[in-house]
Parts: sequence; structure tokens; C-alpha cells
Amino acid sequence: MLSLNVKVPSSTGTMMAGTIDQPDHPAEAYAIFAHCFAGSRHTPGASRISKKLTEHGIATLRFDFPGLGESEGEFRDTTFSQNVGDIVAAAQWLAEHYQAPQLLIGHSLGGAAALMAATRPELKKTLKAVAAVGAPFDPAHSVLHYADKIGEADANGSVVVTLGGRDLTISREFLLDLAETDPQTYLPTLRKPLLLVHSPIDQTVGIDNAQTIFRLTRYPKSLMALDKADHLLTRQGTAQRAADIIGSWARQYIDPQFVAEPTTDTNAVSYSARGTRYGDVVRTSDRAITTDRAKNSGGKGQGVTSTGLFMSALAVSSSQAIREAAKGMKLDDVRVEVTHLGGTSFTREVTLTGALSAEEKQALLAAAQGSRIDGFAGGTSIETTLA
Repeated sequence: MLSLNVKVPSSTGTMMAGTIDQPDHPAEAYAIFAHCFAGSRHTPGASRISKKLTEHGIATLRFDFPGLGESEGEFRDTTFSQNVGDIVAAAQWLAEHYQAPQLLIGHSLGGAAALMAATRPELKKTLKAVAAVGAPFDPAHSVLHYADKIGEADANGSVVVTLGGRDLTISREFLLDLAETDPQTYLPTLRKPLLLVHSPIDQTVGIDNAQTIFRLTRYPKSLMALDKADHLLTRQGTAQRAADIIGSWARQYIDPQFVAEPTTDTNAVSYSARGTRYGDVVRTSDRAITTDRAKNSGGKGQGVTSTGLFMSALAVSSSQAIREAAKGMKLDDVRVEVTHLGGTSFTREVTLTGALSAEEKQALLAAAQGSRIDGFAGGTSIETTLA
């Protein structure tokens, strides 16, 4: 995976800080991720979901809304409607510099903004699907926790609230814009496949919000429960599970822009993995394997080593040769452990389970030593023992 920092113009011209998380291979599709209220592109929901989606072949642009994170501007000068425009502006920038986003994702208030943005005509032709994680039905829900401050904002034009240890100025215009935003007017007009991912135990935005959105929108639509997840997806593994749900669901709707060249059982193709010095993606039998050198050999340890591939092939080939030779024998299970001793020296320990005679065990051990990989491994020392 490669994470690339970029600058993206907002709907008002200020520059937004963004990060594009790209798969090791060319992306099958691009997505945009809109973060939660007063968050940033580095919050768990944004960063972990975007990075995990690369395993599904999806590259994702996540960005800080103006006045937040590392983006230019002041938060007090923004509105929800402007943030919707910022998503559209980010999509147009992505289309110009990479590919038009086929998938739009938002978390919490970012999810509500994504739902509204998905109805904009600018995205009509290229957007294939939209997913919202923990999204409120009514965008105004995001400031209900500060209900006691609304009167102050109305009287003074703005109010300062503390969120996540930092002071944010919420303007009267921001609140008015939220109050005037009626999801019942635009949700029924959504014409894109919709996925709602929501935790049943979300204490910040209850799951009834997802149920209301589901009722108001058209098919195709899906509602998936993200069990045991908190609203901000800070619990270990919850954001990654959300990404797997989104990635698996989106595959039926996206139009792959990159299709790996086909491989068979008789060839293997490798190409360099993005963002790594020695990493590769190897394809064989139309399946991909991520490889890398070990950290002590200059790699990042982000994949299987070439030695690991050889040992795996030797173990599998030995196991298959044993089972092929065991016809008529009472063989219940086979375990093969291959260990690298250094250089070109390896050991192979075979464990056979079943009612086998000593002669049968020796015959199966000989079959392991005559496996296909052994035939290819000329010059390699492989000591084989029976456990």
C-alpha cells in the first residue's frame, strides 16, 4: 500500500489536506471518504477504513474539511452545505488527476454529507455507489450535544465549544444551515446503490437513524450491523471490519478500471508493490500473493519472503505427494514443517497420523522426497525426517 499526501481545492477555493491510500497494484476503482464532525482524515474511521479498502483494490482519497486538521480556512466560516460542496469539489479534482470516484463513503456527519452529495448532478454519471457509516438521519443531530449553547450562538453570532480537547467556534450560520437542511427532501431522490453500516450499540448516533434513512431511500440498499463497535470506531478491528463490509458490497457495483493479467497453474507474474523497496505482488492461478523481504534484509516485512514461498511450496507439494501415495492406507492427517537452516539448506519434518505400518510410513516418506518441488530444487539440501 502507498499513502500519498495531496492538496485538494475546496468548493470555496481554500486548499484541503488530503491523503490517497492506493493498493499495491493499480487501483480497480477510486473512492472518496468524508470524515466525522470536527474530525480529520486521520481519525480511526477515516484512516483505517481507507487503508483497509486497498486490500479490495480500491484507492481512497480522504481529506480534512476546511478549518479542520491540516486544511486551510476557519471552521467557523463553514457550513454543512459547503461541506457537501467540498465533497463534490474533491470528486472533480480526483477525476481530473486520477480517476473519477465510483464510491462515496462518509462517517457520522460526513456520512450525512456523503448522502446529500450523492444526489448532486455533478456526480450523477460517474458515481456507482454510496456507503455511510454511523450516519445521522438529520445532519443537525451532530450539534444536539451542544443544545445549551445554541441560544448563545444565536445571540452572539457564534459559540465556542470544546471537542476532543480543542476549541471550535460554531457559527450561527452553521446552525441555521443545519436547521434548514431537510433530509426528507433529498434522500428519496438518491439514485445510487446504498449501504448503511451502523453499530447497534452506538450511543452517539442511535441505529434508529440508519433505519429511518433506509426507509426513505430506494433500492438497491442494504443495512449491515457493525457489532460491538463504538461510534468513532476506536475499538480494535471495528474500522477494518467496516471496510471489509464496504469493499465486498461495492464490488458488485464498481466498474474495474484495472484487471490483472490472467495467470494459470503453469505461470507466475510479479510486479513491484507500490510504496515498497523490495515488495512485489505475485499472481499465479489467478490469485495474488503479496511478497517482501524481511526487515533484517532491507524490506518492510509486509509480505511473504521468497524463502517463505519456497518453503510453503515444498511443504504443500510434500503433503500432496504423500496423500496421493496413501491410497488404500489408513492415513488420517499429514503435517509437514519446513525449516530454513541457512543458505540452501532446509529440513523437512513429516508427521503422519493414522494406523500405518512402519513400511507404509517409509513409503510415504519416500513419496514426500520425490515431490514435484524436490525435482525442481536442484542444488538445494533438504534433509527429511519422520516425526
